[in-house]
Amino acid sequence: MPDWRGVQALLDQGAAGGVAPHIVFLAWRAGAPAALMAAGQAQPDTVFDLASLTKPLATALVALHLELAGRLAWDDTLAQIMGSPPVPPAKAGITIRQLLTHAAGFPAWRPYHELLERQPPPMRPALLLAMLMNEPLAQPPGQAALYSDLGYLLLGLLLERIGQKPLPLLLLEAQAALGVEGPRFLAPGQTLIPLERIAPCGPLPGRPVIHGSVEDENAFALGGAAGHAGLFGTAGQVAAVMDALCRCLTGDGPWPAAAVARIFSLDTATPGSGRTPGFDTPSGPESAAGPNPPVGLVGHLGFTGVSLWWQPQANTGLVLLTNRVALGRDNDRIKAFRRAVHAAAWRAVEE
Repeated sequence: MPDWRGVQALLDQGAAGGVAPHIVFLAWRAGAPAALMAAGQAQPDTVFDLASLTKPLATALVALHLELAGRLAWDDTLAQIMGSPPVPPAKAGITIRQLLTHAAGFPAWRPYHELLERQPPPMRPALLLAMLMNEPLAQPPGQAALYSDLGYLLLGLLLERIGQKPLPLLLLEAQAALGVEGPRFLAPGQTLIPLERIAPCGPLPGRPVIHGSVEDENAFALGGAAGHAGLFGTAGQVAAVMDALCRCLTGDGPWPAAAVARIFSLDTATPGSGRTPGFDTPSGPESAAGPNPPVGLVGHLGFTGVSLWWQPQANTGLVLLTNRVALGRDNDRIKAFRRAVHAAAWRAVEE
């Protein structure tokens, strides 16, 4: 039997040592939960701002669902999807697949919220689309992988256009089709989840209390739901989505194995890419996944202090959720902490 006492000790040390006031860890082994523990002020079912875990767990999931429903193809281009007015020539050939794999060439980030917040909320998506269409690319599409919130912001808008519904509703449809109850988007002030169950973030300029609303400024300006951020959930809900996808790989799920395999497959069309349509892969010995991760791992990090690493073929993985930004955005204690927890956890999983 695996001994998780060392991992629990690391979690407790992290909470006491200023990594984050709320910490939850979950291990999944061969299709079943292996460990669930909390530290600091957290409970095992504490809800966290999942930040960029939104990309694989929501946006990529919706893109796969719409493809399976025949609503889009991942090789559709912006010119095909948007029609009139014409897409700028440099962006016309960008595909859904390139947006999913961070190969579209968009810069990493821009403070679009500064302009969006000056407009009434109903006008903000159209303004954001115009800004994205006018944003100079950092590199030609397909040249290399360049991690970009902007590409996923655009992807979220495109999926809403194709699906003809807001992203939160499209996500609920995708989860229902997959047969899973996963993380959700929360609109500002939403009361479906009691605040005491949600780990707080912040503060930020103009937002002295960030509790129950998305920390990311651009997502907040869009009403809490965007292609790159806005998802809230528990470690168990994160694991439930990964488990459902992995079960499809073995034929024990509603979606075809070959289709689901694509979400976990490396982008071989982009030179040097370590990305899949939604996920990242370990970057070497210094990876946040730890110095000893198993082969075939995919995962993702989130700015608020969350992470997910999974081995799809074995249906084994780790979820580590924290609210490290509650102690300030410059709190970087998560880096060494995350690697230490993952190193100990992979050893325990293999026992």
